[in-house]
Amino acid sequence: MQLNTSQVHAGPVDRITYQRRPLLLSRRAADIRQKTRSLECGSPRRSQRCGLGFDKVQSSRGSAPGKAYAAASEAAHHNDFDKLKPLSVIRAKNGETVPLVSVFQNYGPQHVCLLPFLTHFADLSSWEYAKKLKTIIPQIEAAGTQVVVVGLGSRQNALSFSKLLDFPLRLLYADPEGVCYKALGFSPGFAPDAPVSAYLKLLPMLAGIASPGTLQEVLRGYTGDRSSKPVWDGNVAFNILGKGYQRPFELATLRLNHMVNILPRWSALCPANTALLTQQGGTLIFEDEHTAFRQNDTGILKYTNIADLTTVLARLQQNTIATTAQV
Repeated sequence: MQLNTSQVHAGPVDRITYQRRPLLLSRRAADIRQKTRSLECGSPRRSQRCGLGFDKVQSSRGSAPGKAYAAASEAAHHNDFDKLKPLSVIRAKNGETVPLVSVFQNYGPQHVCLLPFLTHFADLSSWEYAKKLKTIIPQIEAAGTQVVVVGLGSRQNALSFSKLLDFPLRLLYADPEGVCYKALGFSPGFAPDAPVSAYLKLLPMLAGIASPGTLQEVLRGYTGDRSSKPVWDGNVAFNILGKGYQRPFELATLRLNHMVNILPRWSALCPANTALLTQQGGTLIFEDEHTAFRQNDTGILKYTNIADLTTVLARLQQNTIATTAQV
């Protein structure tokens, strides 16, 4: 089954790294093919047309498109899989503490795993991102990709989160102290070592300090965005402002609804370690033990663009099919 990327509502996006290696029968064959295709394609622009895995993505400064190119040498720099090997998380379904990499089922050649690291379970970013992930998870899994979702907090926090959002509990894991996030170098937010309340640290982050793009993203919720799809389809009040785009106040209304649900349940969702309130997350896609895609969230509400995920996953799936055909 092929991933359909045409009906995905995109979310905010910031710095993205996309890395890819050919799925071939041997390292030598991979080197030969890569060199051959590089000679044939030349420049990055031509390489994009030749299918070398360079993706066009949204710029972190707004809706204007940008490009992210991953050099092959960066693969050795990002030893993400090795960093996660000694670390454990809590399986939300049964409370079992398990090594995170042991969750990756039968990882090896041609195995692809989507690994979103949410912020804490009471965070607006987690709620928005999880809702969007939930709409594409059946499609992703049907295409053969494994999904493992990690969030900041306790197992009880994860259980409350899953119940409120009807998020698949079998996919959810908790990191009570953020050890995976620290190992992967995700942003800790504003002044992580300052001896002040984490709640106070959130205020400058909402203004964009140590949280690039957050203020613009908050404002986008009120002003609307003609380059984004509507939050709600069908017969809704926002249709008076037009159809086919994100209308003014539409996204802000969604976030207000989330706040109304979160605040009365704050103690059930918020991590016991309040230092994690400013900790940011990110998203990885592993192909075997190789990082095929990585995004570090730069700040509040700056989570991964769902359309970028489906684009990368579709390309990886095509590569797997092509490799199988060659065997």
